[in-house]
Amino acid sequence: MTSAEELTLPEALFKTIDHFAPGFWAALAEVKDPRNPLRIGYPLHQELLVAVLMSMVKVDSRRNIKYKLGTPIFVANMLAILKRLYPKNVFAETMFHGDTLNYALKGVDPREIRGLCTLVIRSLLRKRCLDDFRLKGLYYPVAVDGTGALVFRDKHCDHCLRKTSNGQTIYYHPVVEAKLVLRNGLALSVGTEFPENEYPDVKKQDCELKAFYRLAKTLKKDFPQTRLCLLLDGLFACAPVVKLCEHNRWAYIITLKEGSLPAVFQDYEALLMLTPENVRVVECKGCRRTYRWINDVDFGDRTANVFECLEETAEGTKHFVWLTGFRVDDKNVEELSERGGRQRWKIENEGFNAQKNGGYGLEHAFSENNVALKNFYLLMQIGHIFNQLMEKGSLLRERIRVTMGSLKVFSQRLWAVMTETVIDEARLLAILETRIQIRFEAG
Repeated sequence: MTSAEELTLPEALFKTIDHFAPGFWAALAEVKDPRNPLRIGYPLHQELLVAVLMSMVKVDSRRNIKYKLGTPIFVANMLAILKRLYPKNVFAETMFHGDTLNYALKGVDPREIRGLCTLVIRSLLRKRCLDDFRLKGLYYPVAVDGTGALVFRDKHCDHCLRKTSNGQTIYYHPVVEAKLVLRNGLALSVGTEFPENEYPDVKKQDCELKAFYRLAKTLKKDFPQTRLCLLLDGLFACAPVVKLCEHNRWAYIITLKEGSLPAVFQDYEALLMLTPENVRVVECKGCRRTYRWINDVDFGDRTANVFECLEETAEGTKHFVWLTGFRVDDKNVEELSERGGRQRWKIENEGFNAQKNGGYGLEHAFSENNVALKNFYLLMQIGHIFNQLMEKGSLLRERIRVTMGSLKVFSQRLWAVMTETVIDEARLLAILETRIQIRFEAG
């Protein structure tokens, strides 16, 4: 096989997927197609693969599928790849319209698309690619948070959530995500739940906390033996969430805001006065961090541990307080803060912000159908995962960093190559059949 520097971007892409998740191709073809087989012009796995690539090259609307991916060279390249992956199948030799994809996704069970994403994460864990990023050498840090994905002025469907302010009602579809957040910058989707009302005008609406409990069941089902440490914001600072984590044998680090648990906060501050020895100060370039902690603070019918970090820089100070089940001491408080609690922000920055402002179109309504909307969102998560594996993996990391500078430029280059350069089928076959190692930076 040629060296990593000589691989074209499509070759590196499909080699990366084949390396980290070799079972993805078979699973893609097993997604159930609800359409009438006599009226199908495009096999479902052909459409799903294009939908994943659509996110990877930042095709930000449904109508642009035909315009941006409908070139003769792109179609020829897709056929070459599909024939290599599925030699017994027959594929359409034209590019479908975005409405065709939308029609197909209306009938696909979102749990099957979510299962593709879960398969990729399980493969990464099975290959032990992410072991070096575990908290305390044992726990994979998983941040859980919600974000507003779609907002409408008029009711979109019978499942819309609604909010009224100053006499004006808006309708919206949020999402609650669980992402594996690692210190090298990876933010990989491991679970998704969509808060929605069961029927119109329901008195007690669905919410982020209710969605979290449903998400927790899915996480436990999908990763039953995996040691997770949930990184949660102040909304989840309550006894039922802690009990759930303990029941599932998950660790937890929850942001503790003054006012959310006043009794815990009061006890913590009182005990700090009595234990001045519970302090660790870390000096680094232009920064001073002071850590304090108290173990066994009363929390309902149990006890929990509280620790904090006061960070002082020339720009000002930042203060963080967390509730955790970990017993805290001067040896682990810095790790629990820097590699635990503060990693939660990666779900906002490398996760939601990247998908909202990085060309993925998280806030774009790809469909008017509620089921298709979910499937478009989940396929976007798969595309985002593959982009990150390309960016952080050793196969392309330096090329993206030095010659492209960002994932946005990488996506533009990938689209240009896929639509303008014919893939060498024999060369691609040789590359896919060659065993290699792809490693991540320690971060």
